[in-house]
Amino acid sequence: MVHLLEAHGVRVYSLTDDTKALDAYCLYWHGRPFVFVSQAKSAERHRFNAAHELGHLVMHNEDEAPHGPEAEAEANQFAAAFLMPRSSVLAQGLTNATTERILVAKKKWSVAAMAMAHRANELGLMTEWAYRTVCVDLSRLGYRRGEPNGIPHESSQLLTKVFHQLRSQGESVATIARDLGLPADDIQSYLLGLTPTSIEGHLPSSSSLSERRRDAAPRLSIVRDVI
Repeated sequence: MVHLLEAHGVRVYSLTDDTKALDAYCLYWHGRPFVFVSQAKSAERHRFNAAHELGHLVMHNEDEAPHGPEAEAEANQFAAAFLMPRSSVLAQGLTNATTERILVAKKKWSVAAMAMAHRANELGLMTEWAYRTVCVDLSRLGYRRGEPNGIPHESSQLLTKVFHQLRSQGESVATIARDLGLPADDIQSYLLGLTPTSIEGHLPSSSSLSERRRDAAPRLSIVRDVI
């Protein structure tokens, strides 16, 4: 989902720790779409949230604020249909599926188990009794709070390439933060999980290391504590 959004011009960033109450958020800024997603959720939930925000961007344009129960319901329906297409789900034979069958099916579309069960029910494949039974079982197994043995979180190809390029030019997160007039921690918080915090570089030769050691000023000193 992150790669798809970026391929179509959407800028994707992490939500920071002070916005833990939010799952995701989107907006247009000077005509460009932005999506912010929480990395605190499971990777499956992360994908659904990204698809949810895509729904807002597609269905609720810049002139229409994507707020309210109706807009949220529309975005949820969009995300479910986008990640679990109707024809594909119907072909899987999920009629009154058991909990075990739902857990197998969810892996095909990399979605949360609860989302998979809800989609099957939404498409008329499960009776209310079968659906409720599966939801109770999934909740008992811990799938309401998260995804045991879930998939890894998606990363950002765009941000990773950008930071590799900046690194090759001698730039770092610290210099970027300084140019923007922001603390480096703030920059990192928006990139959390979307790009590596450390990027591989080329090791200098042993002679270069020796020269640096000779020229470098000592950085350590002994300080006596006074109590």
